[in-house]
Amino acid sequence: MANNKGGVGKTASTAAIAGELAHQGHAVLALDLDPQAGNLTAVLHQRGYRGATLLSVLLGEATLEEVIVETKDPNLDLLPASLQLLSQESRLQRIPGYHGLLRKILPQLSGYAYVVIDCPPSLGDLTSLALTAANVYVIPCQAEQLAFDGLHDMVRAAGVVRENLNERLALAGIFFTAYHPNQRGALNHGTVEATRRLYGEQAILPNIRKDMAVPMSQATQQTVRAYDAGSRAAQDYESLTHAILATL
Repeated sequence: MANNKGGVGKTASTAAIAGELAHQGHAVLALDLDPQAGNLTAVLHQRGYRGATLLSVLLGEATLEEVIVETKDPNLDLLPASLQLLSQESRLQRIPGYHGLLRKILPQLSGYAYVVIDCPPSLGDLTSLALTAANVYVIPCQAEQLAFDGLHDMVRAAGVVRENLNERLALAGIFFTAYHPNQRGALNHGTVEATRRLYGEQAILPNIRKDMAVPMSQATQQTVRAYDAGSRAAQDYESLTHAILATL
C-alpha cells in the first residue's frame, strides 16, 4: 500500500484490507514500514511502541518470531514499526544489495497467505524495500490535485523498481478514499476521470466512501470491520479487497 502523498488513507486502508482478508479466513501479516508515526502499529497493536521492527530482523538484531505480534483479530498478525526505523534505515543502507533483503526473508513467512505492507508516504529506501519484495502494489488516493501528483510519482518510482529490482511487480490498481461520486465537486470528479484516462478503466478499483467508521476504528484501535461490520466503509473495503484479489 503506497503513495508518495500522506493523508490519503493509506494506513487506514492497510488495516482495513488486512482485517478483511483475515475475516475471510486467510492467515495475514500486516507489516508496518512507516517510521514517522507507526500508525498501523498504533491501530493494530499499541500506541507509542518502541520495540524491534522489520529492520531489526534485517540487521540481524532480532528474529521474525521475536518481532511479530498477534492482534485482536483472529488470523491477523503484525510486524510493528517504531521510531527505531529512522536510525536503522541509515545502517541498512550500508549493506550491499539491501533493497532485496525483505524479499529474501519472505520464505520464512510461508505460514501467511498474504503479507500487506504499509509503506511510508515517501519514495525512499523503505518504500523501495517493500516494492522489491511485493507481487503487486496498490495506490490509495484522494480526489485532489496534490494526491494525484503523488500518484504519478509513485507509479514512476514503481516502474524503476520493476525495471531494475523486481520484474514481477505489478500495479493492482488505484482507489479513491473519502470519495462519493454524487457528493463531491467538479474538481474531484475531474481528478478521478483524469486518473481513469491516464491509467485505464482496468486500473480503477472500487472507491471508499467517506465514513466516520474509519477514524473511529483508528481511535478505538480496531479494524473497520471489527468496529462496525455494517458500516459503508466496511462494505466498501470488502468490495475493494475482492477486487484486489481478482488481480493476483
